[in-house]
Amino acid sequence: MGAREFEVNRGAVLKIEALEGDSLHVRFGDVWVTQHKDSKDYLLKTGDSMTLSGKGVTLATAFEPTLLDLYRKDPFAVREQVQRGARRARAQKMRALFRHIFARGISLVRRQGIEVFSVR
Repeated sequence: MGAREFEVNRGAVLKIEALEGDSLHVRFGDVWVTQHKDSKDYLLKTGDSMTLSGKGVTLATAFEPTLLDLYRKDPFAVREQVQRGARRARAQKMRALFRHIFARGISLVRRQGIEVFSVR
């Protein structure tokens, strides 16, 4: 399990992109936790922990200066999620580039009076 420590000032909100099985532990302070697609809110005090659903964003609002630990059940899953997003972004850029090249290529060919598609 990989752990990350967060200092959250009074009134500040920590946005967590939680994965299923991640857990939040309050080392000191009080924090109000709300999770996407969960009708309940949770008040955690010093020493309390909770397992996060991972069904979306989790928000933790501090009532006082608070120290939180976020434990990742699977730290490699986070890396996979980031890499998958990067691959998607590269693929979108490549599609846009090919569309642009293809559109320009067609217009250049038309200007020269050459048939674009010919069947023999």
